[in-house]
Amino acid sequence: MPRSVWKGPYVAVNLLRDVIDLAKRHPAWWSQGRFQGVKAPEIINTDCRSSVILPDFLHCKFGVHNGKDYVPIDIKEAMIGHKLGEFSLTKKQPVHKTKDNSTGAKRINPKTEYLSFA
Repeated sequence: MPRSVWKGPYVAVNLLRDVIDLAKRHPAWWSQGRFQGVKAPEIINTDCRSSVILPDFLHCKFGVHNGKDYVPIDIKEAMIGHKLGEFSLTKKQPVHKTKDNSTGAKRINPKTEYLSFA
């Protein structure tokens, strides 16, 4: 069931503090540089996967913990309203072995080779 509208989006208080501290440390980037395509001056590492991405986070760079390490994420406009954890996968995709059929010829079992009915 979704969160009630009257409560508003959930954002961890310590995450908001980190974003405000970033704005205070780099006021030129915060006011103009981030909208002109200048990269974020630093990464904000967080464990708050359940926090909703706010419009104030636009063009910031977060390191979201996936259980092992911090995955760097650049916040774009399409991500607003989603949760941070959606962009930091916790499970690896399985990598299956590929068949080595480079010769293209059919392999014949030497024990049944004499049973060909041609």
